[in-house]
Amino acid sequence: MAGLSGGDYVTRQIRALADAVRREGPGGVGTHSFQLAEHLAAEGGVHRGDIMTATATLLAMTAWCDGEAEAARRFAERAGEHDEESRELVTHLLRLEAGVDRGWLPQEQVEALLEYARRERRGDLATKVRALVGARRGRHRRDD
Repeated sequence: MAGLSGGDYVTRQIRALADAVRREGPGGVGTHSFQLAEHLAAEGGVHRGDIMTATATLLAMTAWCDGEAEAARRFAERAGEHDEESRELVTHLLRLEAGVDRGWLPQEQVEALLEYARRERRGDLATKVRALVGARRGRHRRDD
């Protein structure tokens, strides 16, 4: 969300959704999060499958990290209900975010992300991948 105006309507909705995911916590049903995701899809011009898949995935991850395996399973199943393109996008975005957090990406993920960005005409993702790969050049990194 960096670079988006704090007063921007869609940005506020994205932040509200992220807060709802955090607040609903483990074991919840995600009611508020999914309502906000539906609203964002309708009003913010975000593809419904993309935002619903991302929301369910984030709820699953939150539940898993909080030790709620059953809730994580339910949310993961819900994420899987959406179209393959949305699931692929969310997978690539999660890999990219994890890479940014770590400061590197495995080469096969770099190649997959760049291929996806090319195929889907997502120059923004390609730029982020290249910046991440460029940032790690010259630094020592174990390949395990």
